[in-house]
Amino acid sequence: MKRLSDVLPREFMGVEYTDTPARKYADIVVVAEHHSHIRRWIGPQRYVMTWYVLANGKAVGWNENPSRGWSFPVIKFEE
Repeated sequence: MKRLSDVLPREFMGVEYTDTPARKYADIVVVAEHHSHIRRWIGPQRYVMTWYVLANGKAVGWNENPSRGWSFPVIKFEE
């Protein structure tokens, strides 16, 4: 079973992302992986190309905004 820290880029666990809300879910198991060209991200961010559903009912996106850099938004996942 993979955890969130296993599927996001190595930089996610670095000092740059220490304060991101997603960081507290780093050890939570990933139950599904989605790619936005198949299943669109369910949050408002425009540049999420890959996102993950966690065992705790949250979804974490990998937002690759070309003007602001990476962010990792967290939302409650509902089918």
